[in-house]
Amino acid sequence: MNIDKVKIYLLPLVLIIAIVSLDIATKLLIVARLGGQIGDRIDYLGGFLRIALVYNDGFVFGLGQGYKTAALIISIAVLFLMIVYYILEKNKSPLFSTSLALITSGAVGNILDRLIPGRPGVVDFISIGVDGVYRWPSFNVADSSIVIGAFLLIIVFYREEKRRKRQAHE
Repeated sequence: MNIDKVKIYLLPLVLIIAIVSLDIATKLLIVARLGGQIGDRIDYLGGFLRIALVYNDGFVFGLGQGYKTAALIISIAVLFLMIVYYILEKNKSPLFSTSLALITSGAVGNILDRLIPGRPGVVDFISIGVDGVYRWPSFNVADSSIVIGAFLLIIVFYREEKRRKRQAHE
């Protein structure tokens, strides 16, 4: 197997396993450390960084609270589409593979969290901001992975478009 095949197939798989494992471990740690109690928190940097247990039974950034089943179904559908997209894509660069691995990791982590019996929603616990000014909605490792993967995918699309325009002018 050549090095490009490793970068395109094996490294994303390792990345998915590592991020899903980190996501699960951090969620278990936070629930155990904070005793499963919403409202308990640990502040760092004068409260700018806050670790506080929040259950999100809706969509991204806490939108659509109360739609746990719909969020689960949509998450599974998006995950399926991402996998199909990866399989069908002919130009799998290492950056493309990494971006989809990050998005897939986040989706799998949050889907697994939604499937835990008795859990009221996805465990979110990272909160950044200043009380009374602005505080970003709580998030977790899986959410971070999705956002970073989406940002990298935008770069992939930008590079591809730039390459196509360059080829069109040759």
